[in-house]
Order: sequence, then C-alpha cells, then structure tokens
Amino acid sequence: MTESPLPPRDLQHAAPVDPVQPAPHHFLMQAPVPVMDVDGFKVTTLGLIAFGVASVLLAIFYADLQRAGNGWWLGVSVSGFALGLVGLAYCRYRRARRRAGRWDRD
Repeated sequence: MTESPLPPRDLQHAAPVDPVQPAPHHFLMQAPVPVMDVDGFKVTTLGLIAFGVASVLLAIFYADLQRAGNGWWLGVSVSGFALGLVGLAYCRYRRARRRAGRWDRD
C-alpha cells in the first residue's frame, strides 16, 4: 500500500460549521436594489431639456461663439436635442410595451 502525498486530515482541529449561517455562493454578492427607471424615460427627458436649453442659449450668443471660433457648439447641441427626441420616442415605445405586458427586455 502506498502512502498519500497529502498529510492526513485532522478533523479535531477543523473549523465548526454553523448551521444557521448559509454558505456564501459567490465572493461578491449584489444587493437586491429595485430599478429606479425601467424604461429610461426620466433620464432621456432630462437630457432633452438640457440640450434644448443649451441650444437656445448658444443660439442667443451665436455671434460671440463665431468670433471665438466655437460656432460648431450650436450644431452639437442641436444634434443632441434631435437625438434626444429619437430617444424619447423609443422610451415611450418601450414604456407602452411594458405597460401592455409585451415587454421582453429589449
């Protein structure tokens, strides 16, 4: 009979198992936090408002922006507003699908 390369296990010095505490499944566990904005409607609306206000302010000061060589800022803010409208339409579509029960986490 050959000897095992591992030392024999000393069961008298093993740590006791607590039956009350469940064994952890993962090293890191995520807390069960409810989702704040499922369809993204609030965030998209806030971004749309921010880009809208920025567009109006940049349009008012467009001459000063042109002189400073930053006239392209107005184009960026208008593009952000336009993309926000597209995003808002998509969020409304997702919200309607979720409320109708046809939501599959798309």
